Amino acid sequence: MAQSRQHHLRGSGVAAGPVQPEPQPDGGRVGAVAARAFRARRVQRAGAGAARGEQPQRSDLHAAAVAAAGGGGVILEGRLWHPQNGLTEGCVAVGDDGAIERVAKTMAGRKQRVCGMLLPAGFDMHVHFRDPGFPQKETWASGSASAACGGVTAVVDMPNTQPPTDSPTAFATKAQRAAAASVVDFGLGVSARPGISREAWFGELPAAFWKLYPYGKSWEDYRATATEVTAAGGRPLVIHGEHPSHIDMSPPTELAEHTAHRRLAEAECLAGMPASPQLHVAHLSTADGLAGLPAGATAEVCPHHLLLNLDACDSIDCKVDPPLRTPRDNAALWAGFRDGRIAVLASDHAPHLPEEKASDNPPSGIPGVETMVPLMLQQVSAGRLALGRLVNAMAEAPADRLGLPRGRIAAGQPADLIEVDLKAARPVALEQLHSRAGWSPYEGWDAIFPQRVWRRGELVAADGELQETGGGQPLFTAQP
Repeated sequence: MAQSRQHHLRGSGVAAGPVQPEPQPDGGRVGAVAARAFRARRVQRAGAGAARGEQPQRSDLHAAAVAAAGGGGVILEGRLWHPQNGLTEGCVAVGDDGAIERVAKTMAGRKQRVCGMLLPAGFDMHVHFRDPGFPQKETWASGSASAACGGVTAVVDMPNTQPPTDSPTAFATKAQRAAAASVVDFGLGVSARPGISREAWFGELPAAFWKLYPYGKSWEDYRATATEVTAAGGRPLVIHGEHPSHIDMSPPTELAEHTAHRRLAEAECLAGMPASPQLHVAHLSTADGLAGLPAGATAEVCPHHLLLNLDACDSIDCKVDPPLRTPRDNAALWAGFRDGRIAVLASDHAPHLPEEKASDNPPSGIPGVETMVPLMLQQVSAGRLALGRLVNAMAEAPADRLGLPRGRIAAGQPADLIEVDLKAARPVALEQLHSRAGWSPYEGWDAIFPQRVWRRGELVAADGELQETGGGQPLFTAQP
């Protein structure tokens, strides 16, 4: 596999000059049309992507490059994102161990020219790969293939699998499955419950974080668990921040009805949460929730809460938890995302099959790990988001939040990199996606997919095709 690092990159240049963000949110006229047309065609076209992600085919170009390559590390040269200097010309030396050895303006030695620009790869700290329990929806193989082809080389999987990840035994089972099949590096969240900090294994399990859901809980138990776990220290507590009393489990028949049930849930929940740096709020979705973030807490936002709303995606197919909101909420979230009050970008990749989403009571969830980085790169290209803010949110901030030395093009960090051409937008096409979901609310939207993706110095995806199977490693081996 080390030889695959010698693969020659290619691209067609990069848009130069500063990016000036625009204040308005992007619901997207193209996206609205695609969303309205989605229900009529989703089942017919779903099969195109359903089987992707298990058996990648290497391109002849890649095979030829590997055959011609010699041993040793590689030096990449071109426009790269420097953590202090921003976008600049420079060189990155990658060692045989997959770590960045050196970053400098110039270097002696054999170089490979990056024709686009080199950015840190994405780190998605919120995915649902459905494995174990729901292999028809997703597996570690298909979900991680989707991540890699979208420019994401590290993920954290949520604990609501079957069985749930709520004990050392369940944790070990899922970790083994991930290690056997994942293309990208991985961490695992563990479900929080009352009294969990008194378990003998609480301080030893190498969890990425503890995850607290409101479903099936009283407000008293939910709040007490949040207080308990944040006070215990160690790994962060990630909350699904909706007040349990507002979660109506009766099936809605319209998306607006689903949203109406939950209008106040986020703000009321966050008002009762502890002010703690141990607290992280998942998938922030409302202006009031942003205004009421507890002191010291961090938050994430998902592309669907920035780009979609009841106007741009108005059918029950787009049911998601927390629900899609209003253009006012879009605008507030964009403002908070741009200025860093919302530090992290995450996908909340939650795949379900087209026939499930077509039912009268569809499950909540939208696939998104493969489109997260490309959609937001398109926002950069369109002038709605600064490149540095995106790099921080998709790579640096999630790594920092979870205490991992990664997410930057810097010596000693993993060579998790993507090559990007900001002029190379293309419409999202179902047949080119790798998730077993087989559908996307973003079908037809312009997006900028990475041309090359490296995980620890190994080429894992090129031009939307997977180049490696497996090889993912655990991100966490012990509690802090």
